Amino acid sequence: MLELSDGLYLLVGVSFITSFMTAAIGVGGGIGLLAVMPQFIPISAVVPVHGLIQMVSNASRFAFDFKSAKVEILPKYVIGCLVGAFIGYFFIGKFPEQYLSLILGFFILAITWTKIVARLGFIFKNFALVGFFQTFLSLFVAVTGLISQPILMKMNINKNEVIVTHAMQMSVLHGLKVAAFVIAGFAFMDYANLIIIMITASTLGSYLGGFLRDRISQRVGAMLLKAGVTFFGLKMIFDHFFNGL
Repeated sequence: MLELSDGLYLLVGVSFITSFMTAAIGVGGGIGLLAVMPQFIPISAVVPVHGLIQMVSNASRFAFDFKSAKVEILPKYVIGCLVGAFIGYFFIGKFPEQYLSLILGFFILAITWTKIVARLGFIFKNFALVGFFQTFLSLFVAVTGLISQPILMKMNINKNEVIVTHAMQMSVLHGLKVAAFVIAGFAFMDYANLIIIMITASTLGSYLGGFLRDRISQRVGAMLLKAGVTFFGLKMIFDHFFNGL
């Protein structure tokens, strides 16, 4: 079992804050938590533990407001995720990761600010393909959820529907990611104490963030969501060039 130090209690607090932020405005929690975790747990444990926390955080966000989710996209998305997890499993520990964050950052900005979705809608509106690529890449990058948000925003659905539908998608994605790491032999029980407390904190954050979300206007919420996606897309590019400097 991992013993809880003062630093790890801070990590639990970050879990609450990032889950709260994602539930309230729809973006930022996954990357925010991922940025802090390597300071407290071994780098080899970051992606699987982060995946488990995010699975529960997103599932709670979906459960608290499931009626706002566009469940009709789920069957194709699940099929894509299953295929992505199955193929990605064979690449765990073998895939070159140094350029993935750079590529994803540019991709996220292109989806958000250009007409690429309209021009290539047959690809981006095919949620089986979206689920495949997100799940496959998530085994190595951990923050591919940002791909879904701009695609959902292009569907002209309201802010609540974007946030809850995204939470539904990420529950599936992270669940399959966790399953892949379990099969690969990752010892989640070594981090059981931390995981239990972080899950509790993230669930509470989801509930309180959802409460605040309902008090943010549709227009302001959409602006915050787009600004957040843009910020974190730029951060992924920036981190590629300046990490470690």
